[in-house]
Amino acid sequence: MRSDALAVPSPARAAGLGGWLHRHRQGLSTFGWAGPGTAWLLVFLLAPVAMIVLTSFWEKSPTGFSAFHWTLGNYGRLFDTSLFADVLRQTVVNAAIVCAACLAIGYPIAYFLAICVGSLRWQLTLFLVTLAPFWTAYLIRIIAWYPVLGRQGALNRVLQAVGIANRPVDFLLFSNFAVIVTLVQLYVLFMIAPIFYQLATLDRSAVEAARDLGASSFRVFREVILPLSMPGVAIGTIFVFVLVMGDFATVQFIGGGNVGSVGGFIRQSYVNIDLPLAAAASSVLVLVMMVGVAVMARVGRLREAV
Repeated sequence: MRSDALAVPSPARAAGLGGWLHRHRQGLSTFGWAGPGTAWLLVFLLAPVAMIVLTSFWEKSPTGFSAFHWTLGNYGRLFDTSLFADVLRQTVVNAAIVCAACLAIGYPIAYFLAICVGSLRWQLTLFLVTLAPFWTAYLIRIIAWYPVLGRQGALNRVLQAVGIANRPVDFLLFSNFAVIVTLVQLYVLFMIAPIFYQLATLDRSAVEAARDLGASSFRVFREVILPLSMPGVAIGTIFVFVLVMGDFATVQFIGGGNVGSVGGFIRQSYVNIDLPLAAAASSVLVLVMMVGVAVMARVGRLREAV
């Protein structure tokens, strides 16, 4: 009798065994789906960042750095003069201006596509039209501003033709103004896309309910549409902020050496074979970007949306 009782599992034991197998299979399935992405992030994102941080604490040598010779002097060298602090400040200010300009341009476009255009076919068609500049290579879109903003460019000719300027205006090219204009043109789509998606998936019943309660169009936008679109605004702002903070090619080509950027400082340190200083500047840049992303995610209530 005892051997038979052991051979035939009780219903409770069978249920417990089935639950354990189910949880085990779920864990293996989750690991199978998440494993490749996790490995990719570890190898191509976290490992390089960790290497950069480690290099920032190593001593400089004529060939680059002396591994495992620890020092904090690289961070001290960054702030020995005001050069890096000024460049970092200008980079952050430019990123904030570009984010604000992209939001001012991108939100109305996304709103028009998602709310004012009723047909899905026309929404997708017009959105593809906004993608048209991105079918051209990145550097070509940068250099294309030369004949527009140059001393003999189209904008200068228009200003002289209408009598606003008597001679070519110098600040249009190789200036901070030119850098900001170019960066806005390069990255405005990264603001439009997430806001458009957020508005396109908006719960229209909430909008209709507000209108049925007598709210004006402006109040519906302020009280319903804008708060519900804030996650898209946060994602777009994060995209633009991170891209602008790390951009140095635009600053180099359009700024003409008159505008500084942290990316340019890092590149120059690398060219000078001062790898620990370049790594220290990169670490500070990553830290500033993380703080900025955290603030924008908090303001945009990104966690609540997720």
